[in-house]
Amino acid sequence: MEASLRLTLRLDVVPRAVALARFGALVGPLAETTEYLVPTGMDADLDDAVRRCVRAAITLLRARWGVEEHLAYAYLSAATDFRISQVVDLVCGVHATVRKSDFQAVPTCG
Repeated sequence: MEASLRLTLRLDVVPRAVALARFGALVGPLAETTEYLVPTGMDADLDDAVRRCVRAAITLLRARWGVEEHLAYAYLSAATDFRISQVVDLVCGVHATVRKSDFQAVPTCG
């Protein structure tokens, strides 16, 4: 990660089976905060980096919450911010911010 500020970073080593169940078969980096899951996409072409990020986000939504692909696309379109991480190097980067609270169980009446 590249940043112009100070931060405290904690890395967790997650066994492969656990990682696949929680995040799916992602190809690139993934960050998690208390509020967000942050899948990424990287490529020399910015359009392809965005496409990779979308695919990573869909993989994540399907693995973590069982969201069907067509609903994942709708959710990403309506409720997810995609940001450009970098465009000045040979590789462009994009990241998405998926709110974990959007997928918390809604209490039922009765």
